[in-house]
Amino acid sequence: MASYRIKENTIKYLERKLKLKVNKEKTEARKANGSKILGFVFRTRGKSFDDGSVKLGRSVPREKSLEKLKTRIREITSRSRGVSLKMVISQLNSLLRGWINYYARSSIKCKIRNLMEWIRRRVRQYAYKIWKTSKNRKHQLRLLGIEEWKIQSLKCSSRSYWKMSKVFGRFIYNKILKEQLGLIDGLELYIEKHEEKKRKDENIQENLFLLRQRHAEIEGNLLNEDDYLFYNYMRFIS
Repeated sequence: MASYRIKENTIKYLERKLKLKVNKEKTEARKANGSKILGFVFRTRGKSFDDGSVKLGRSVPREKSLEKLKTRIREITSRSRGVSLKMVISQLNSLLRGWINYYARSSIKCKIRNLMEWIRRRVRQYAYKIWKTSKNRKHQLRLLGIEEWKIQSLKCSSRSYWKMSKVFGRFIYNKILKEQLGLIDGLELYIEKHEEKKRKDENIQENLFLLRQRHAEIEGNLLNEDDYLFYNYMRFIS
């Protein structure tokens, strides 16, 4: 990707204006498309207007961040852990809430949907393993409120736990995982947080627009004492 180092005088200007230390080795100017920062990758959607302007883009998590999340999920749902199913789900909920809240501004609806399907199957696999025997598995299903006729149709097998987790999906379906076992719905949480951050960003943009309007009005009029203080404040933060 085309990029170039920022000039020395520009770095000094940024340090003076932003009041922070700029890393000269890592700081560079580049196109927004493909840029990476704080775990995000920015994507633009190409030219679409007659004047050559570009549509607003979107941000997505870096593949490295997504793989790191999956690695942590594999550790939590590892069949050899030997902790309770309740503990596993509690740790998954904590991990998902933090990760989704951080990346809620991103356009990752499809990724979250696919991720949750995989997580649910990992949880079913873990449950099938720790419940051990056919008798105990059927007992645990009764505790979850599964119909008796359906429980009797369960045929436990010596096949791999991963294959049996798919069979278990007919008994411990998504609603049971959410309402009975307490696993959060990551997609619902993402949609809620995405809209929340979208409204917050819109409010910020609106406030900035009002401040710029106020700034313009001040520059075009005589200043009284209060206006003069506000004007200097605006010059300081702009």
